[in-house]
Amino acid sequence: MSKRKIDGGAASPEVKTTKKPTKQQPHQSISICIPSSVISAKNAYNLQQKTMIAYQIAKACLIYDVAEIVVLKQVEKGVEIVGKEKDTEKNHDGVAKTEVVVSGPGVGKKVVFSEEDDDTKVDLSSAPEVTQEPVAMTSELDNQLHVVTNNNNGTLSNEIDDALLLASLLQFFITPPYLTKTMFSPRLNPKFATILSKFKYASKLPKIPSLPFMQNNNVHEHFKEGVIIPRATPKIKTKSKSNKNKLVPSPHKVTVSKYVNIGESEAMKLDIARELPVYSRVTVDVRNKTIVSAKSAYGVHGHRSSFGYHVRMVNDVQFNKLFTNSPLVDGYSETIFVNCDDYFDKWNQLLQEQGVPTYEKKKKKSEESGGTNVNVLMILGNLGTIQRNFECDEAKEEMFEGLESVVKLFDYRLDIPNGCKIEDAILIALTRLQQ
Repeated sequence: MSKRKIDGGAASPEVKTTKKPTKQQPHQSISICIPSSVISAKNAYNLQQKTMIAYQIAKACLIYDVAEIVVLKQVEKGVEIVGKEKDTEKNHDGVAKTEVVVSGPGVGKKVVFSEEDDDTKVDLSSAPEVTQEPVAMTSELDNQLHVVTNNNNGTLSNEIDDALLLASLLQFFITPPYLTKTMFSPRLNPKFATILSKFKYASKLPKIPSLPFMQNNNVHEHFKEGVIIPRATPKIKTKSKSNKNKLVPSPHKVTVSKYVNIGESEAMKLDIARELPVYSRVTVDVRNKTIVSAKSAYGVHGHRSSFGYHVRMVNDVQFNKLFTNSPLVDGYSETIFVNCDDYFDKWNQLLQEQGVPTYEKKKKKSEESGGTNVNVLMILGNLGTIQRNFECDEAKEEMFEGLESVVKLFDYRLDIPNGCKIEDAILIALTRLQQ
């Protein structure tokens, strides 16, 4: 087997100058959390309408340099939380048992949680399968779901969950066309077996004009997004006596490489010392054939140095991961709630009664003190929807001990006109937040 060449000792080539971005990273990073109900059947009747809603959200987030979008899988309306003292039962081991009964679509699903200290037993035999397999590259679509539903004729069919579809569409709009098949390949995630067909309308929409490489001193001439790709599997001599000198492909697949797909007719070989894992999403300095950060190339980036914004998902029974899985080391400095998707003004009064201060008061106080918070999490949606996810969190007793209402997690509320849809509320709220 041939030895790998060592780059050390060679004279380093002269570094070529590259264009400098004119865009700058904002001092305040904004993360938004939206429920998957934004593309549910009550808001969008078909794939085309769902695609347009996701497109509108992506445009607003790119205009205002949103660093992260969190898609919260909605708990179906009609979920009953049976865990109060009067309804708590004991299992055969004498351990308190909490039941979450789901009615409505998919009637009869029941998730049972055992409140043991060391080992929480979850009976998901009749609930949709939940996986913990993250998507490779810069986007980690956590806890992706592929729901099996019943057709009208009683047969089973695989339907992509609204949360996964929304997260995938948001990622699609910041993915170069030449990387789409690689980024959403079933090889990286089995849940993507049918996802490409869902981009039928998204692929026909105009390119969003506020992408990081656009209107930015033409940095696209020197920097491109790419994916590390494997070379052909090297051939080795067979050990068979009959075909002693015959070359056959090595049984070991290539896992690292220096070749990157940047949309050209041929893959570019990078001038780097160490090979990179295949299928890694990277930003390439095409003049020097090296890897650079998104910030140095474009001046702006999402969390985890992602191109555009970072996308992640939160499961319907893991609401706590909205906060605990933050890509920020220090977490979010404040949480702002925007009540929308509330067409009968049902929840605004409750927010006022709970004493949640308005963002305008916070802004005035901040200006007087001269201090600013840099990592903002803005949660948008119907308060009832967010409360259901809070109640259905399987780790609620441990993570939110003593809290009965999700309102207690909000530092401020941002008031917008009543009756706004979520996709409209995002643009309104981001505008008011950065005024």
